[in-house]
Amino acid sequence: MKKYFYLMIIISTFANYHILIAKKYKGAEYRTKATYLYGRFEVRMKPAHRSGVVSSFFTYHEISNIKDWNEIDIENIGRYDDQIQFNTITSNITNHVRNQPTGFNPYADYHVYAFEWTPFYVAWFIDGKEVYRQTDSHVGTLNKPQKIMMNLWVSDAADWVGSWNDYSLPAFAYYDWVKYYSYTPGAGSYGTDNNFKLNWKDDFNDFDSGKWQKATHTFNGNLVDFLPANIVFKNGKMILCLTDELNTGYTDVSSPVVLWAKAFSDGKIEAAFSEELDSTSAETASNYNLSFGKVISAQLSEDRSKVFLTTDGFTPTETANLIVMNVKDIFGNTVQLKAVSIVKAEYISLPAKINCGGSSTSGFLNDLDWDYSQKYGHISGWDKNWNGIDIKNTTLDQIYLHDREGLTKYLVKVPNGKYKVTLMFAEKYWDSPNKRIFDVYAENKKVIDGLDILAKVGKNSALNVSFEVNVADELLDLIFAPLKDIALISGIKIQQSVNSVGKIGGKMDFNLYQNYPNPFGKFSGNGKITNIKYDISGINKGDAFTQASASKVVLKVYDSLGREIKTLVNKYQPPGKYFLQFYADNLPTGVYFLVLNVGQKFFTRKMLFMK
Repeated sequence: MKKYFYLMIIISTFANYHILIAKKYKGAEYRTKATYLYGRFEVRMKPAHRSGVVSSFFTYHEISNIKDWNEIDIENIGRYDDQIQFNTITSNITNHVRNQPTGFNPYADYHVYAFEWTPFYVAWFIDGKEVYRQTDSHVGTLNKPQKIMMNLWVSDAADWVGSWNDYSLPAFAYYDWVKYYSYTPGAGSYGTDNNFKLNWKDDFNDFDSGKWQKATHTFNGNLVDFLPANIVFKNGKMILCLTDELNTGYTDVSSPVVLWAKAFSDGKIEAAFSEELDSTSAETASNYNLSFGKVISAQLSEDRSKVFLTTDGFTPTETANLIVMNVKDIFGNTVQLKAVSIVKAEYISLPAKINCGGSSTSGFLNDLDWDYSQKYGHISGWDKNWNGIDIKNTTLDQIYLHDREGLTKYLVKVPNGKYKVTLMFAEKYWDSPNKRIFDVYAENKKVIDGLDILAKVGKNSALNVSFEVNVADELLDLIFAPLKDIALISGIKIQQSVNSVGKIGGKMDFNLYQNYPNPFGKFSGNGKITNIKYDISGINKGDAFTQASASKVVLKVYDSLGREIKTLVNKYQPPGKYFLQFYADNLPTGVYFLVLNVGQKFFTRKMLFMK
């Protein structure tokens, strides 16, 4: 029942907290009857993968006054597939949030999540390994007995959890077991320093009414009512269900929906769906059709919500549609037949500079909300504009006076390769060190450890931190993980590294010229022959070109339906100017496409042949 710096659980009258208020959606909450003071709390679970949805495991002290708030959280936020949120909430709903990168997709399989709560620290664990710990003074105020709880619900705070859509129904969070270890310092056999002793374990084979309660309430900021019917025990699992009011429990009568599709530079396509898919139908290549080109294989993602398509004759930089049919979800419902526009394989122009939290200025791009169709953008947080402050150690005050605060992630589309990334910071709020501290991860690796901007350069002073990172999925991702207070960022600079794959320190300059004559055939002097010319100029470093090693060059002709007609070139070629001829023997009159592929870049020209 948490929030990322949103006061979304302020209850107007605590006395009516347990009164059921009819809402459009139905969720579920399972809670112990007993309360516990300190201990180790463990769960093995697989959360629900839906934007807008929270799947949780936490402890909570039922209150009559927000000054008594005590809560310790593990929250899976359905918009993320590479992180989890930890939080302690203390007096007056004071949050202490950590966005913890997982290094795996939490929705692909079950994992064990745990936290240890003692008078001196709260520490969180993933699959038995401690990943984060809080020891500040607020931990001492977590001193009230709390119930163990699990719930599945939809938040109205879209900036925290992502936007909710009705097509996401139903959704399910799976819980395998829960364990509670009492805190027995010096007399235990488990956990940190063997200070914990197993008290009980519930394998969720059925409903233990002596230990647990099924909740029947709601709260402000929650779009669902908690419904006992949405707590189901099946095959040794407890399943929390998120449904509409008519189709409750562990059932699904809704068809899956294709949400979006995007192309990669190698011609592969990623298609995202609204729910988990049946592997047999999802991996049948004939269930996918392109407006040009052909799908030759399909692979379901590990979390079963995406399909990666390998294609032939598909040009990822051209406008195209993907048609999906006969694909089923895990309950056997068939996808709604739909043609979806494929987002082209396009990337931010390099070198790139982004003014986080601000508009375009001084060669910096304006900040954007992330969307799969965008080339870059942030997830979560808010913009902060500071005026009348002189930022030291820089001439770019206008960049450092804008922040994106409270963000969890920044994403940038780039070609695969190695990059130098520079992050720009300035502390303009706190007056002393040890107030704002956060980590930064790039491509799931920690690149900045415990950054305290003020401790490094003082207040109102520019700080730039640079590092190198390899990108292998055409998407540079930066995760901001707070240790104290919230994370912030003023600007981002990205440039290719000297050792970057394919394009060493610059961009490959090549060109495919328009064929001539065009049209060719009936009205051209050469009959069925047209001339084709292209350049591979080497590596661009400013105004000069250097010779480069040979690049893989593929030049093909396709018809208007995307079918491959002929391969003209398929070999490694050094920088230079190239000329060849295409003979349109036995081809019908029509439009044809000439596609040049050098490395990870594509260039297309349209040709018209007339008999």
